[in-house]
Amino acid sequence: MQEEQELLSKKGFILDVDGVICRGSRPIEGGVEGVRALLEMGKRVVFVSNNSTRSRRMLINRFRSFGLDVSEDMIIVATYATASYLKREFGELDVFTTGEEGLVEELEGMGHRIVDYGKAECLVVASNRNLNYDLMTKALRCCMRVEKYVATNPDRIFPGWDGPIPGTGMIVGALYWMTGRMPDAVVGKPSEIIMREALEKLGCKPEEAVVVGDQIDVDVAAGKKVGCKTVLVLSGVTKKVNVAEKEKAPDLVVDDLSCLFK
Repeated sequence: MQEEQELLSKKGFILDVDGVICRGSRPIEGGVEGVRALLEMGKRVVFVSNNSTRSRRMLINRFRSFGLDVSEDMIIVATYATASYLKREFGELDVFTTGEEGLVEELEGMGHRIVDYGKAECLVVASNRNLNYDLMTKALRCCMRVEKYVATNPDRIFPGWDGPIPGTGMIVGALYWMTGRMPDAVVGKPSEIIMREALEKLGCKPEEAVVVGDQIDVDVAAGKKVGCKTVLVLSGVTKKVNVAEKEKAPDLVVDDLSCLFK
């Protein structure tokens, strides 16, 4: 209980979404309960998701379906963070992407133009639930010709409502196997790119914030990389049986977010 009290004394909380608040379109009761408790305590909360299929607008609608009133400035999703990173570093670009509607929405919202692979300046790799041979062929050809190549996140797997599903890492790995090329930048966790943006939005120093997630190699690693305390929840893809196998153990392991308050 002493560990929980120490963590709850922090000013800000960076919360993962899939596996912490929900599994796909289904809410995790303890996760939703935990968010409400943090907000009632007056904590600063930012949701940081590696999801590469949803825009901020889509995520807000999902939160509202769970009964959570969340504003856009509380959300940093990998789709938005990637579009923002490209605009900040290179200006507006002609982009070919493997991603879905949510990523396209955020890219176009930042002024980037979605084009066919032969006209692109930049390849942006992201998950696509309709991935097929044609799309992979275009991604391969784009990867072999463009100067700029960015991935929204490195996730190997993702927590679906009925179990793990392939993440963006499936496409990154396939392209590497075919071309020997890895992305020039990976925006999502555990990259510092998205975590620094989260801390800035919170208005907190790393030592004043807690990172909560369901994957050690993604969420916990991201928190440790920027110097935050970390909490691993077992409501997503990681189970207690394999926590001890990891070198970078979290500061606390709980069944779900609500357990911080029990």
